[in-house]
Amino acid sequence: MDQVTVGTVQLQMRNMVTGAPIDLTTYGIYDSSSASSSSGALFTGIRAVVKELPDDHAVWTTLDVNVIDAISGQVELVYTDQNTRRAGIFTAELQVLEEGERRRVYPFFMIVNPSLSGDAGQSNQMLSVAEIRMTMRDTDPEGNFLLDELDFKTNEIALMIRRCVDYWNEQPPPVAYYKPTNFPFRYHLSLAVVAELHRMVAIHKMRNDLDYQAGGLTVKDTINWQTYRQIGDTLWAGWVAWVKAKKYELNIAGGYAQLGSGYGYGYGYYG
Repeated sequence: MDQVTVGTVQLQMRNMVTGAPIDLTTYGIYDSSSASSSSGALFTGIRAVVKELPDDHAVWTTLDVNVIDAISGQVELVYTDQNTRRAGIFTAELQVLEEGERRRVYPFFMIVNPSLSGDAGQSNQMLSVAEIRMTMRDTDPEGNFLLDELDFKTNEIALMIRRCVDYWNEQPPPVAYYKPTNFPFRYHLSLAVVAELHRMVAIHKMRNDLDYQAGGLTVKDTINWQTYRQIGDTLWAGWVAWVKAKKYELNIAGGYAQLGSGYGYGYGYYG
């Protein structure tokens, strides 16, 4: 969804392991035009809860949920310009409640794309999924004529943006903690995301690397996993080196201070 917009988006709730649709009637939830309108203690229905990061104490926003087809787990999320006032990649989940008891949760990413219509302070020039797609020229399924589909899924790109920012935050020294919504080094972050996407696909292709014959031809559609891995490793090595250098620079800048002595004043660095 785009920043400061209103609309709806549909999701089908599926079992994360088997991929089978979740039958909501099992929990007493049926087709409804406003399944989440009730807020009573014995509420039965679906709620959508959104946080910016999983460990945030406060919920960022909630969305109304309509059940379109309970048997197939098809639901509709309704969002307003208040839900989308801030651009970012948010952690979200659909909560299935039966008479006030949470029976299961369905996690997903809520991606709010930055817009010129939004408050600049609520977008922070965040790196968008669209920019990553353009960087890799993965914007049109027909352009990938061997695949006939996009090479990278939207949720995969969102996950890798999160992972790269996590890497930054977890590397010592502990300076300049960021979120995906306010990471200021957009160029380097984009290269890191591309690296992680290629490394991820390389693992998938390697796991499924098996030549097969079709129509008298030998098909080797996963043999390029090594190329994916090489591209990913090369870009990732650059990201690792840059993070180390940038954190060293920020740590030095933060440790520059005026120190006193018995003979006068001088300047020094401290870690």
